[in-house]
Amino acid sequence: MITQDHLQGHWQRDWIKAPGFEDDTTRVHWLQAGALFADLRIPLLRPEISGLSCLAELDPPSLRALMVSEGFAGHITVKDGNCTWHRKINWHGVPGQADIGAMSFDDSGGLIEDGVQADYRELWQAVPQTALRGATVSSGALSGVLIENDEVFLLGIGPTPSGTSTDLIAALDGGTADHPALQQHFSSAYVLGRWDGPLGIAQLSTNPFYEGQVTLERQNELVWHSLAFDGQRKAMRLEVS
Repeated sequence: MITQDHLQGHWQRDWIKAPGFEDDTTRVHWLQAGALFADLRIPLLRPEISGLSCLAELDPPSLRALMVSEGFAGHITVKDGNCTWHRKINWHGVPGQADIGAMSFDDSGGLIEDGVQADYRELWQAVPQTALRGATVSSGALSGVLIENDEVFLLGIGPTPSGTSTDLIAALDGGTADHPALQQHFSSAYVLGRWDGPLGIAQLSTNPFYEGQVTLERQNELVWHSLAFDGQRKAMRLEVS
């Protein structure tokens, strides 16, 4: 029977299959440390941003394409082989239903997740890593989870979920999304990266303008170099617990 101990580490998804749907190209990373987790899902194909400096310079169809990504973080509970992901933060707002998977291993050691509340199957593979550490983090009204070791990190930070992103997506589809709503939505950050000494360099993010940039810095304190919708950068001290 799978327990929380079996789920520790860095997992990368091979594929997801559901009735009428299959995806093996989305880049999905789930990092688990103790009960804490962070999850990032970025489609392989995204809008071209070369020559641009920030999200505010993208047109509505391009911003809409970025909204296909997912990010969420929180803690898990495992009972009778079923894992429930309790989302403290979620980029698309309050989840419509509980996120529960029946977990098992296949003959080759891959981790199988079968949906309990929805009809799907996912195959996950372990990424070799040294032990991961998990912490809750906060800065002002934003909070989230940082999973890391001395090589890799996954940061998820944002406002407490309220409502959903459905209205914003519809407004982008109709070309009527307003600047404040977009600023609020993209105030969240879900970022996978690697450490270069004290500097955490982003490799993959819900905001592609983070990628290749210093996102975290750890010396005597942990600093998040946030990136706003309009491109404004701000160094923000993260409270860690």
